Amino acid sequence: MSYFPTWKLKTSGIIAPDERLPVGQTLALGVQHVVAMFGSTVLAPLLMGFDPNLCILMSGLGTLIFFLLVGGHVPSYLGSSFAFIGVVISATGYVA
Repeated sequence: MSYFPTWKLKTSGIIAPDERLPVGQTLALGVQHVVAMFGSTVLAPLLMGFDPNLCILMSGLGTLIFFLLVGGHVPSYLGSSFAFIGVVISATGYVA
């Protein structure tokens, strides 16, 4: 099992896990992904009273572990979620 993926460049159609987009499209999708994950990875911890830096560190470590476990075949960022707010509220007995 190789930990370094060998992706094929594909410019149209459905992109499979072993294929990649051109650099411009990859960067555009990366920026979109950062904007989409920013709210849940930074705003959700702030709303729950946690340090966002810790959440970013833990999501980064989780992402690296996931990337190694799948051998680089499923590039993904593992961030936080707004779904955790309800669980934290009920577990801590938070009252607004």
